[in-house]
Amino acid sequence: MIKFIQDIFYKMGLIVKLVRPDNNLWLQQRNIKTVLDVGANTGQFANLIHKILPQANIISFEPIKKCYNQLLQNTASLNIKTYNCALGETDEMQEINISAHSPSSSLLPMTKLHNEVFAGTNFVETESITVKTLDLLFAELPIKGKFMIKVDVQGFEDKVIKGGAETFKKADCVLIETSFVELYEGQLLFDGIYQMLVGLGFEFKGNYTQTKSKEDGSIIYAESFFVNKNQL
Repeated sequence: MIKFIQDIFYKMGLIVKLVRPDNNLWLQQRNIKTVLDVGANTGQFANLIHKILPQANIISFEPIKKCYNQLLQNTASLNIKTYNCALGETDEMQEINISAHSPSSSLLPMTKLHNEVFAGTNFVETESITVKTLDLLFAELPIKGKFMIKVDVQGFEDKVIKGGAETFKKADCVLIETSFVELYEGQLLFDGIYQMLVGLGFEFKGNYTQTKSKEDGSIIYAESFFVNKNQL
């Protein structure tokens, strides 16, 4: 039944991610007290991580105004602090490309491959947004205890890391979307993200979820989990 529902949404251009494994004791035992949710969209991850780590406070970043307003509504009952901005390498204003399927919106141009693989996710408009660096924001963030960073920013992952390198060094662990094919023009693929995080003291522990091509079954992208060896 789950596979049937996934297929229906996939044909509509929607991407359904399943959390595997269902047993999240391995994450709960890390004693995470704060989660930085970078690329929050409308609160999907915030609500999911609240179920897994109900005692953790959440700090979410979402730049698109419409999505941000929905984020506020969808997380009203959570212990959460929200920021209506993107995170990147420098503090600036940028134009973000908004997709017909909002989670596919990106500061980078979309490749032809993305449109072919995920039908119905084409860009439909742009919006001027604020981009901030995580390191400059760090001092004002209500971080308590050990913290985790989740990054899902459609090809902009390396910019988030570059603008937040010192913050990443302090994090206990990182859950980050990594691509194995270029879905956005100029994005850094898995190998590049891996090298960046290893250089900051992290160790790759595996993929939390994976999304495969319905054409040939190849892995397109994943949510990759890294642990900070210096924080063990």
